[in-house]
Amino acid sequence: MLFPTQRLRLPGGGCPLRRRRGGTGVLVTVAATLLTTIACSPSSNPPTDPKEGFIAVVGAGQDDPLWPVLRGSALRHQGVIGEIPLRAEAPPMVSSHAQSQLIRKLRGEGMRGLCIQVIDPKAIAPQLKRLANEGTAVVTMMHPVQGPDSPVHCGVDQVLVGRALADSIAETLGGKGTIAVVHANARMDYLRERYDAFRARLERYPRIVVLREFDCGGNAQRAQEMMRRCMKRFPRLNGWVALDNWPLRGLDPQERLLPSSCKLVTTDPNPQLWDHLSAGTCWVMIAADYDQIAEQAVLQCATALEGRIPRWRTFFAEPRPIRAADLFAYKTEWMHWCARQAPFGP
Repeated sequence: MLFPTQRLRLPGGGCPLRRRRGGTGVLVTVAATLLTTIACSPSSNPPTDPKEGFIAVVGAGQDDPLWPVLRGSALRHQGVIGEIPLRAEAPPMVSSHAQSQLIRKLRGEGMRGLCIQVIDPKAIAPQLKRLANEGTAVVTMMHPVQGPDSPVHCGVDQVLVGRALADSIAETLGGKGTIAVVHANARMDYLRERYDAFRARLERYPRIVVLREFDCGGNAQRAQEMMRRCMKRFPRLNGWVALDNWPLRGLDPQERLLPSSCKLVTTDPNPQLWDHLSAGTCWVMIAADYDQIAEQAVLQCATALEGRIPRWRTFFAEPRPIRAADLFAYKTEWMHWCARQAPFGP
């Protein structure tokens, strides 16, 4: 039977239990029964000598802004997981096809465990299932692969991100104003949970009114065009919420997408977007302690290869808002995460 994923709640129906900053994030516990999922199945795939083979940490692409953090954090934990070595690799550019080919190559070279930064959950799911059936321990990172035999997953809680977006726009506007929303619900299923949580949380702020919603399909240029057209029609709009950072991708920080009186709140402040915070193009970006994601993925993968039941079915790095005033400290953290690299691997 599968382990149920549970959100820990405080007595009286409070918020999900979370660790303080500097801890290990939001943890979803595991029932203590036999694990027979795609990710780890010690009973059906008995562990071999841990010194044989390696764990592969596979990124979306070398040009993905999060890859240096995931790579550095994973390699830092080589000494913690025992004798099985780590290899961190990613295709030259973000590509589902190239990532799939890389995984096949690594499997042929002796890969026994896989921690993968998922690009397209639906596209990669069959390959991950085949790997699990062959005895490979699989842990997904960032985007989960849904299904009855879904792998152990390490990422961010979409519900908490959605709530953080609602709280941030309400705080930015002083609890009152008219906003518009950019999403990609029709194409990106994993963001639907984020959107639903955002709208539910927004009910706490009755003086924040959503005037328009736009589905950009995950396309940055389309998101920018939709926002510009809307601002021409509604120039007194107070704010925008983008469920992902599409409006800022490829945009010069000095180019004003919105007037200074209109505040943008979105997610994922990677190095390519930091200048948007300092320039005031974006007011708040929801981040997380991304280094914890690869760290926990590697630890849980190694646990499975040792024949032990992983401690969690799901690990969530806790989201937090980043504003211009927080940017220097956040940059310092980011550089520290990327610098955690062992002297091996490509």
